[in-house]
Amino acid sequence: MMATLQESLEAFPVSALAADNTGRYVAVNSLATTLTGYTRGELLRMSVKDLTPAMRQDASGELWQRFIQAGAQSGDYVLERRDGSPVNVHYAAYASVAPGVHVSVLTPMTPAAT
Repeated sequence: MMATLQESLEAFPVSALAADNTGRYVAVNSLATTLTGYTRGELLRMSVKDLTPAMRQDASGELWQRFIQAGAQSGDYVLERRDGSPVNVHYAAYASVAPGVHVSVLTPMTPAAT
């Protein structure tokens, strides 16, 4: 199933990551590697919390649990790229797209024109 999931995520026109119940990534598309600066292999050894800046990690667990319970969630979030720089994203997340698999799609937020 993971190969099919990986293929499906590649079809998304935005960054897409699939995680298991613990928040560990099980599939990511190539746009997610570009957004985060991590390779696919690195991301597949990571969890949602690993992409969360240290100052926000305490809240990330609670946010994950609320997401799983609600079944869907969207909003703005800050990710920490491999080089340590922050990237602001808008996300939409969907729980249980398959048993124990949850998908998030991310769109980088661009600064407003001045």
